[in-house]
Amino acid sequence: MTIEERLSALEQRISTMELQALAEKTPTSYYTSKYSGEEIDALLDKVAAMTQEVGV
Repeated sequence: MTIEERLSALEQRISTMELQALAEKTPTSYYTSKYSGEEIDALLDKVAAMTQEVGV
């Protein structure tokens, strides 16, 4: 096997691995939150304020 053939085979393997990795990162489903982002932020602010009052 020549160096060019080996390089071509290696490039093909890397390309295949990259495509597999990309496919694994692509979400197949999505989570729908019960709360909006604003509601979550407000609740986190409340918790942060409570912990500051208690001194945690």
